[in-house]
Amino acid sequence: MSKYLFSILLLIGLFPSCKKKPEDVVKDVNETSDKINKQLKDYKSKRVDDLSSKALGSITGYYRDAEVRKIYAEHFTDTNRVFDEYYFDDGMLILVLEQNFRYNCSDTLTEEKARANHDSVWYDDKKTRLEITRFYLNKNKLVKWILPGGKEMSPTSTEFIEREPMLWAQAALLIKELKEEDN
Repeated sequence: MSKYLFSILLLIGLFPSCKKKPEDVVKDVNETSDKINKQLKDYKSKRVDDLSSKALGSITGYYRDAEVRKIYAEHFTDTNRVFDEYYFDDGMLILVLEQNFRYNCSDTLTEEKARANHDSVWYDDKKTRLEITRFYLNKNKLVKWILPGGKEMSPTSTEFIEREPMLWAQAALLIKELKEEDN
């Protein structure tokens, strides 16, 4: 009986170690996304206009056979440019990389217009800030969220918990737009 109990306790003790640590997930996901990027030329690509977004933009899907490997979405407004990359492995979302270029003010505000309105600030591309956000997923579960500047969002925060289904919804919408163009 004690051997049986010892075996159960050993299995219970080892079970948590089978779960991947966030650091291991990040390492594996980064390797997979790098591999995908190196193989983009070998994938079939499809580009469509993003009709669901308020901002002007496009969506490019990269496929290995019928499996989506990467989606690249770009959007432009007068106050920012956003580039989103969605990476997939075996049909599962593994990484979302958001690059947001924030302008200091509207790109339509020229020096002449600003001075005419007695304003001392106008659009200056040198003052554009790049904010990069990364979302790492493992088995469809958000495991790490890295904010601009490298700070991590707490996995117990409400924002972290609510963000996972939003990431999947965004990815699903982009996939749908890529597929609708076929019809």
